Amino acid sequence: MRVSRKSSLMIAVMVAFAVAACGSPTTDSLGPTAFAADIHASPISDAEFYEPPTIVPRAPGVLLRAAVFPTSMANATGWKVMFTSNGSVRDPEAPTIETGIVLLPDSSSVDRPVAVWGHPTTGIASACAPSRQKVPDSNIAGAQQFIDSGWIVAAPDYEGLGIDVFGPHPYLIGDSLGRAMLDIVRATARLPEARRSQQFAAYGHSEGGQAALFAGQLASSYAPELRLTAVAAMAPSGELDQIFREDHTTVTGALLGGFLGHSWSKWFSATDPALPFDQRFSYESLFDHASWKLTESIAASCSVGEPSVIPLWGQIQSALDAGTFWRRNPGTDDPWSQKLKENSAGQEPIGVPVLLTVGAADDIVSPAAVAATEARYQANGTEVSMRTFAGGDHMSGVSLALTEVLEFMQNTAN
Repeated sequence: MRVSRKSSLMIAVMVAFAVAACGSPTTDSLGPTAFAADIHASPISDAEFYEPPTIVPRAPGVLLRAAVFPTSMANATGWKVMFTSNGSVRDPEAPTIETGIVLLPDSSSVDRPVAVWGHPTTGIASACAPSRQKVPDSNIAGAQQFIDSGWIVAAPDYEGLGIDVFGPHPYLIGDSLGRAMLDIVRATARLPEARRSQQFAAYGHSEGGQAALFAGQLASSYAPELRLTAVAAMAPSGELDQIFREDHTTVTGALLGGFLGHSWSKWFSATDPALPFDQRFSYESLFDHASWKLTESIAASCSVGEPSVIPLWGQIQSALDAGTFWRRNPGTDDPWSQKLKENSAGQEPIGVPVLLTVGAADDIVSPAAVAATEARYQANGTEVSMRTFAGGDHMSGVSLALTEVLEFMQNTAN
């Protein structure tokens, strides 16, 4: 590790608070104010790290807190980070607080690019944040290769994951995911000895593939000071309604549906309470009454670290076999299917090369679903290519694609 001080130090950073007296804050209404980020050069307890600060800047991408953690990577310093974002589903311009991790290479190079990683679905409860696991950096594909090449690696937890009071995670909401990816890149610059350049590339798997694609779509408007060079999405959750139509009868599809139903019930329940019951976002309208308790257990479980979802698989299969899990199909029935379509990738172009990959045997995000995402990007002028890997399923397809993904991301950097 290159950090030498053992006690906490404070780094003054320049951030912006909204000063407009009326209406929602905009970029033009922001003015600079000094904010002191809380930097810990040695590990601190989770209770201390995940406690929200009492004062939060309005500006997105501001580093609020950072603490070193023992990384599993060689020749790197691991940081847990807390930062601001504009991820809120209810008010996209309202500030939120998010967490994640950053891996800084121990090399002395300057102007280091960032590889920002989007993780696959881990759950919707705050405890499901990758940064809260025993080995926070264990599931970042290609992290060691990037570090060895002198890249910084950043990995957001996503909105609603990490800090208890801000859950649940707004599951599969594209703009929230994309902003989390961009804002952790911004926050990385304020870490000690970061020496971060403005150049970055986004990549991810499954829900993280959706996060990478939305980061690509939002980059030029949301974070124009950064310079995106490439986007790689492995088995991305792109065509969301199609994925739920295809997976509706499987245990995995029901598990993801449990996350979806309980997340959206919290985030969108007040959309229009006057609507008929079946037209509202409520888990009671999505799931059979017999499975309400089961889906509550799903919503409280995680698929990361020591997965608490595993004991539920048998119950989910039994409910599917008995026809008592679903009341409606989110892939076909409104309002669920419509919002899934709204959050599907490819509705806006990406101004840099995009690589989509999928395993030929992937039964969660099918090659057909990824091909539909590719076609959508082709139609809007995005430079996109798709690679299908023989024999790969949803998980093994990542390892099969990784070498090509890393080469693609590094070859497009300049």
